[in-house]
Amino acid sequence: MTLFFLLALVALAAIALFLWTIREPRVWPLALVMVTVVAMPLKASAATLDTFLTAAAPGLLDLIGLVIAAIIAWGTKKAREKWGIEIEARYREALQSALMTGARLALARQLTGSAAIQIILDHVRDVGAPDAVRHFDLDAGALTNLAEAKLEQAATEKVKGNIDELLKAIDRRVPRYG
Repeated sequence: MTLFFLLALVALAAIALFLWTIREPRVWPLALVMVTVVAMPLKASAATLDTFLTAAAPGLLDLIGLVIAAIIAWGTKKAREKWGIEIEARYREALQSALMTGARLALARQLTGSAAIQIILDHVRDVGAPDAVRHFDLDAGALTNLAEAKLEQAATEKVKGNIDELLKAIDRRVPRYG
C-alpha cells in the first residue's frame, strides 16, 4: 500500500509539473531535465518496475475510477446549469403568455374587477401554465398580482389599438389639402 501512495505522489508531482509548464512556458527546459532525471533509472530497474506496476494496478484502477466519476459529476453539473436556465425561461415564457391570454379573454368577455382576475387565474391554473405555477411555487396572492398587472397591460394595449384604428379611420375620412 505504501508503494501505491508513493506512485500517487509521483503522479501528482508529474501533474503539477505539467500544469506549471502550461502556466509558465519558459520553464519547459527545466521540466524536460527533471523528467529525464526521474526517468533514467526506469530502464535499469525494469523488473522492479513491472513488480511495482503489478502491485499498484488495483489502486490505479480505483484512482482512474475516481477521476472518471469526478468528470461525470462535473459534466452533469454543467449540463444542469445550462439546461436548467433554459427550462426556467420556458416556464417563465409560458406563464407570461398564459397570463396575457387570460387577460385578453377577460377583456373580450368585457369583464372587469374580480371577475376578470378570476378568469385569468382560472386560465393560468387550469389550461395555460399549470406546470409553471407549480415550478415557481406561486401562491394565490402572487398570481393575483401578476394577473392584475397583465390585465392592466392588456387593457392599455387594447385602448392603444382602438386609438390607432380611430386615427386611421379619421385619416381615411378627412380629405387632405396640400
